[in-house]
Amino acid sequence: MFEGNLKVFNNVYESGYLVQEEKSDKFIEDFIKEKKVPTWEKYFGEPVKHFNTIVISDIHLGSNVTRTDLLLDFLNNISFDRLIINGDVFDSINMQRLNRSHWKILGKLRKLTDRENHTEVIWIRGNHDGFSDLLTQLLGIKVFNEYTFEWNGKKVLTLHGDVFDVFTSKHPIISDVADYLYRLSIHVDPVRMRLSSWLKRNSKAFLRNIEVVRNRAILYAKKQKADVVICGHTHHAETVERDGITYFNSGSWTLNPATFIGFTDKMAKEVSVHIGDFK
Repeated sequence: MFEGNLKVFNNVYESGYLVQEEKSDKFIEDFIKEKKVPTWEKYFGEPVKHFNTIVISDIHLGSNVTRTDLLLDFLNNISFDRLIINGDVFDSINMQRLNRSHWKILGKLRKLTDRENHTEVIWIRGNHDGFSDLLTQLLGIKVFNEYTFEWNGKKVLTLHGDVFDVFTSKHPIISDVADYLYRLSIHVDPVRMRLSSWLKRNSKAFLRNIEVVRNRAILYAKKQKADVVICGHTHHAETVERDGITYFNSGSWTLNPATFIGFTDKMAKEVSVHIGDFK
C-alpha cells in the first residue's frame, strides 16, 4: 500500500501537475501585482520578517473544510527556520479524497524539506493520521509522538493532545456524529462561521473537552519540566498562563481565522490568519 501511494505521489509531483497553475497567464499577472502580506505587527509590536519556529496543526487534508488555499499562501509568504505540524495533517487514510489543492500542500511541504531551503519540518502524529511511515517516505519529514525544542532559554513541548481527550476514546460514535455536524456547519457558512461558532459556545461537551485537554497538558508539562506546552486537537486556539507554564493551542486550518503559534527570537504568540489576508 505504501509503495503504491509513494509511486503515485512521485509521478504526480514530477509531472509538474502540482505547479501547473504557476505557468499560466493568471499566475504571471498575480505575481506582477504587489501582493498583500501580513506583517504580524499587531501581535509582536513590530513587523516580523522571519520566525525562528512556527507551529500549525489540524490541516485535515482530504476534508471539504480545510483551508488549503489560505495555507499555501501562508507557507509561500512566511519565512521561518522550523515548521512543526502538530498533528492531523490528513483527515483520513483515504488518499482518494485528496483534491488538487491538497496535493499542492504536500508538494509545498516536500519542497520545504529540500536541502537548499535549510528548513526543518517536524510532523507530530495526530489521531486522524494513519500515514506516519508513508509521509516520511513521501516528504522526508521526521515524525514524532511529541517533540521538544529549546527557545529563548525555555523548554517547549509540543504534542497533538488527543492523548488527553478521554471523551473521544470513550464515546467514539457520539464524537463522530458531533464532528460531522460541526463540519457541516462550517461548510454552510465557511467565511463568517456564525453557526459553527454558536455550536462551540453552547456545547458543554466541547467546552469541557477544551478544559480537560488544557489542564492535562499543563500537568504533563510540569512533569516534563517544560516551560511551554503546545497542543492542537481541540480546534480551539488559545493562550493560557498557569503555574509558570504557558499553554498554547494552535487551533485549526479548517477555520476562519486559522491560527499558528509564532516564535521570534524574543516572543511567542498565538496569531490569527484570516481569509483575504494575502489578497
